[in-house]
Amino acid sequence: MTQPQTVRLDVDGPLARMTFNRPEVLNAGNARFAAELGEVVDALGALRDVRVVVMTGAGRAFQTGVDLSALAAGELRIDDLIRWEDAMTAIERMDKLFIAGINGHCVGGGLQLALVCDYRLAAEESLLSLPAVKECLIPSMALYRLPRLIGLARAKELILLGEPISAREGERIGLVNRVVAPADFAKALDETVEKFLALPPVSVSASKRLSTRAFDLDFETFRREMNAALAACFESNEHRRAMDNIRSKKRSR
Repeated sequence: MTQPQTVRLDVDGPLARMTFNRPEVLNAGNARFAAELGEVVDALGALRDVRVVVMTGAGRAFQTGVDLSALAAGELRIDDLIRWEDAMTAIERMDKLFIAGINGHCVGGGLQLALVCDYRLAAEESLLSLPAVKECLIPSMALYRLPRLIGLARAKELILLGEPISAREGERIGLVNRVVAPADFAKALDETVEKFLALPPVSVSASKRLSTRAFDLDFETFRREMNAALAACFESNEHRRAMDNIRSKKRSR
């Protein structure tokens, strides 16, 4: 009998759903999870028609980081953690838009996965934390990403203490974009997906790519890259369609 995938990928036209699928351990990741995460991300990179990817968890958790039982047994090694980070870096650099649908606990590597997404929607009951330091590890490139997202002081608090915060607190400090009641989560996630799918791919991809690099390039280099991207937007069919829509709306008034 074939084992179920630990990371499931479902594709429907321009939308892909990436589901962490170890609900019996709150979707914690073992070596197989790290390998399959990389495989799914590689597959997504090759799917040119996919523009939006929703990342969520099976059962009652989003993803709860490394499987501590596998880690303690020596079944999860540094090479697996590097493979996990490679997949997250690829997500961050991909032109597709990633939405983290945080449907429950989002811990350690799970929060790291949410950090590389472009938008984070959380159910109100979710808890967020980075407990790696307590396990005598470090939270990978969250050390780089989190201070840029929420500021150094709050990032250090989450990283060094490793204590959980509520989804509402995450929203307050800018870690989460929006929090909704659990009963409203599925509808809110679908509405968010529709908003992102409605955007022009050329301008969205350029804006994601440049804003991701905003802290890493000097002003003049960034401006040159921005000008090139802006010119590509002007020359695109998507821009022409957007202008046609504006003109048709004016004529119908």
